Amino acid sequence: MSDPNDHRPPPGGPGHLQEQGQLLRLLVDSVKEYAIFMLDPAGHVLTWNPGAERIKGYPAHEIVGRHFAVFFTPEDVRRGKPDAELREAAEQGSSEDEGWRVRRDGTRFFASVVVTALRGPDGALRGFAKITRDLTERRRGEEARRNLAEAREAVRSRDDFLAVASHELRTPLTCVQLVTQSLARQTHEGQAVTGQQVERLEQLQRHVARLGELVSGLLDLAEMSRGALQLEPAPFDLAELVHEVAARFEPDVRRRGTALSVHAPGPIPGRWDRRRVGDAIAAVLGNAVKYGGRSPIEVTASRDDRRAVVVIEDRGPGIALEDQSRVFERFERAAPVAHYPGLGVGLWTARQILNAHGGDIAVESAAGKGARFSLRLPLEYPA
Repeated sequence: MSDPNDHRPPPGGPGHLQEQGQLLRLLVDSVKEYAIFMLDPAGHVLTWNPGAERIKGYPAHEIVGRHFAVFFTPEDVRRGKPDAELREAAEQGSSEDEGWRVRRDGTRFFASVVVTALRGPDGALRGFAKITRDLTERRRGEEARRNLAEAREAVRSRDDFLAVASHELRTPLTCVQLVTQSLARQTHEGQAVTGQQVERLEQLQRHVARLGELVSGLLDLAEMSRGALQLEPAPFDLAELVHEVAARFEPDVRRRGTALSVHAPGPIPGRWDRRRVGDAIAAVLGNAVKYGGRSPIEVTASRDDRRAVVVIEDRGPGIALEDQSRVFERFERAAPVAHYPGLGVGLWTARQILNAHGGDIAVESAAGKGARFSLRLPLEYPA
């Protein structure tokens, strides 16, 4: 039974439709968190709610009748994004987008936008309904969380690096201290120099050289990280430098029971920073000696009309395809530090030096099949 006190118009009657329209208008006007408005088929603003004024900054009398392209950034307008948005909505029924929009005062905000095509009973396009939500604070929160995660990762990398660096520096330093104490004690006691003492002196020299390399590496790392790598290019023979660098590794190669062959008939004249290029070759060759085990290592130097190439090849454990780009990053390695000690910056340093010369470095490898590094340099340093 109907309630005699219910004075609402009957469903479907003109009064009922009018009441629905009033309720819809009340709903739209009550929403402050969303901009809800209508566009004509050409994209001109027809209606405006308080949420739209709050988010976009325009009062209704300033924006009704204007094209909605004023909400887009200049670069999006040049790309035709406003028309594309309406076209997609007309063709597919609606379009959704997240991106930067512009307020009345020119400031930008990050918005989530939904545009819905409105069609009459005959299917004709009557316009569009557009709903916009301001996501700027959420985006800032996401960026803050991402920045925090990156900062934590940077701190973790720093801590890992300091731990490895401390270990690497402590080992030769301890040996230097022990050998020095032993030699000082024997000298104080007036003992004659023996073959064992000569061997210890050689050992001391190796560790001192290693400490020097580590300190130089740390200084270079700091310089390269700041983007302040300074080069001093001058003419020299690259083939001669390759032989010189290889000779430094001969004692280590002999102790490991392997063989190092060099094919650099030369001369390979060019204009580069001799010390830096030597550091790059030494970093890659040291990597091959470390990982190559007892397998032979081959170094080849050649040139063509445009560039010089140094190839360093070992037959060690190799590098899996998914790790090949990672090994050129700072503090990264393809094998556990417990098995292969080091700072994890050698290949990164080599790449920085070669890139600074206008060259590059590449690796060809597969797990279990050794590694072949190619160091490429233009014949003239590009000033």
